[in-house]
Amino acid sequence: MKKPQRILVFRFSSLGDVALSVPVIMAVLNQNEQVFIDFVTSRFMHDLFPTHPRLRLIEFDKKDKHNGVLGLIQLLKSFDLKKYDVIADLHDVLRTKLLTTASNLKGKKVVSIDKDRKSRNDLIQGKCSSPLKHTSEKYADVFRKMNLKVNLDHQLSNLLFTEEQDSNYIGVAPFARHQGKMYPLDKLKNIIEILAMDSPIKLFGDKKELEQIKDWQKIKNVSCCGGKNLKEELAEMAKMTLMISMDSANMHLASLVGVPVVSIWGVTHPNAGFVGYGQDWSNIVQDETCRWRPTSIYGNKLGPDNNPTGFDEISPEMIIQKVRSLTKPFCRA
Repeated sequence: MKKPQRILVFRFSSLGDVALSVPVIMAVLNQNEQVFIDFVTSRFMHDLFPTHPRLRLIEFDKKDKHNGVLGLIQLLKSFDLKKYDVIADLHDVLRTKLLTTASNLKGKKVVSIDKDRKSRNDLIQGKCSSPLKHTSEKYADVFRKMNLKVNLDHQLSNLLFTEEQDSNYIGVAPFARHQGKMYPLDKLKNIIEILAMDSPIKLFGDKKELEQIKDWQKIKNVSCCGGKNLKEELAEMAKMTLMISMDSANMHLASLVGVPVVSIWGVTHPNAGFVGYGQDWSNIVQDETCRWRPTSIYGNKLGPDNNPTGFDEISPEMIIQKVRSLTKPFCRA
């Protein structure tokens, strides 16, 4: 057996990005039996990872213990750096750069993600029309630089739950962080009213979001996800036959539990490398005629005034047709 290799990994946020790292971390562990990983991220995201004997999850407490420079120093002091062979930065932001620079000064080897910001800028400026390397592959490259074997199959599978699920529910996640990533709620409500005649619908979102659409539950066959925390929400999501989601964290959560997603894209673009892991590109709904997309990588910039979100040419019928093409066994139409 090869000499044990201990790796300290930083990826603090966001929810979707951490979710994209999960299949990579599991591939590293499963394909390299000598590797032990300590993964540092926000506590509530620990539920994204399956249990593994060589994986330890460590809390990053941004709001309290690890807030600011002094908090980061406290975090670094909590590690026994001597036991790690490599420090891996999957985030490459100011916080993690401070931690990795300090680790490097203490003599530790550091490997950081290459976000290829130039190619991202080229995509935004219309200078590139080809898909960029998927984010999961960029994470995998970090470990490949350590001479580790990391082969990603990009197949949709349930990484968190082993029990078989038998349901004809359709999950719907209407919300996203930015306006330019959210399909209009009135049109989405119309879609749900029609699809609920074919199959029961379950709505996903946080408490504040679901409050905005509480009247949707009056539609026959429509209810809200009953999960009280992320783990319970993931368990509920795993029961779905299909999810309808924006380009949002829910697309990535559904991917972790092996659920196909019909994803709707506005000002962002799947070519940026953030399609859900293992998701079929043919299930993407977007306006191919919008040549100004994407306006940014993360969706925080709107498009031109005549179609600021890029959704104007995406009709409810397009989404209904896509969903029904994937749910024929229990669809009435």
